[in-house]
Amino acid sequence: MPDWLYRFLENEENQHLKDAPPGISDILCKLLEQVEEIETVYLCHAAVRYVGKIKANGKDEGDHFCGYHNIQMLFSYVHTSDMHGHELFNGGIPSIWEIQGVIEEAWDQGFNESGRAQTGGIKGTRKHIGTPEAQALFGCLKIPCKADRFQDIKGGAKAYKQLFDSVEHYFSTSVATFHLTGSPRVRNTGLPPIYLQRPRHSMTIVGIEKQKGGSRSLLVFDPAYGPSKEMLKMVNVTSATNGIEPSTSLIKPYRRGKSYLKRYHAFETLRLVVPT
Repeated sequence: MPDWLYRFLENEENQHLKDAPPGISDILCKLLEQVEEIETVYLCHAAVRYVGKIKANGKDEGDHFCGYHNIQMLFSYVHTSDMHGHELFNGGIPSIWEIQGVIEEAWDQGFNESGRAQTGGIKGTRKHIGTPEAQALFGCLKIPCKADRFQDIKGGAKAYKQLFDSVEHYFSTSVATFHLTGSPRVRNTGLPPIYLQRPRHSMTIVGIEKQKGGSRSLLVFDPAYGPSKEMLKMVNVTSATNGIEPSTSLIKPYRRGKSYLKRYHAFETLRLVVPT
């Protein structure tokens, strides 16, 4: 690991996590309300923060920490809820070093311990982690979660179709009521986001969009990127709520539709189980 990145991670909370913006979901909601072609949109809890790639002095982390950033985004939900674990990490988002420590402890306790043999250990490194490590972490912290796997069925449904169906079912039927938005077509469910693993990368599902023609797109916070300057500006000045209508073209980076997902033949998801 480069020295600059190691030093950065020593103070990640003050240099990166504190700037991970809440409110991106609110802006997405207002943008989606303007799209006439939409039949229905379901969004997760609006307080979920977008934790993107670490950047400093013209350098970035590369493609190593996506799994960690997705865990951080899930924790941004945990701390807004009353579910077990909301008091952990001083009520904040855990750092990468803290996440690594909990995963190592989870392996010690027998949670998906094969991960240690596969990785040789992760403490102080930038080795990749995936769904098994995220599941081990939440299990160790006694935060209930559920993992699912989707893969192409020979002569049957493709993995992406199964994924769409599962995500739509989760958001549309897991709660009895929805938080009202400016449009009845766009619904804020208040649910946790979903950890999504595809081959060689992971991201956080924050919603699903269904067009009137029937096509669907996942709405994601992709840790390989981060909110655009235009989105951050709208969050900071709340321009979407004082008469300035932002362009719906800003939605595009958050969509993952059929053309993107059909490239992959298997997916894994991990979602937090909200107490009923």
